[in-house]
Amino acid sequence: MNEENLLRKFGMTSEQIDKDVEVLEDENQDDGVIGPVYYGLHMASAQDEPLVSMTIKLPKAQLESITRASKNYHISRSEYVRRKLAGAVS
Repeated sequence: MNEENLLRKFGMTSEQIDKDVEVLEDENQDDGVIGPVYYGLHMASAQDEPLVSMTIKLPKAQLESITRASKNYHISRSEYVRRKLAGAVS
C-alpha cells in the first residue's frame, strides 16, 4: 500500500501529518501524547533541599521490578522511587 492510499484510508492529508510531526517533535508544547520533556531532577522540591539517604528492605523480586521499570524510563532507581512516592506523601 502506498502513502497516498494509506492517507486516504485514514482520512488524512500529508499536510496534517507534517503538522502533527511538528507538534510531536516540539519539546515545548503539550502534544497530548507524551508529557513535557524535563531535564534533571524536575520533581526536586521547590526549596532545593539537599537529598538524604534512606535505607529500606524490599523483597528481591520487588527490587528487580523497580530496577526494570527505572531502566525503561532511563532514570535511576532512586528517581523512580521518588516519583512513585511523590503522590503518596505530601
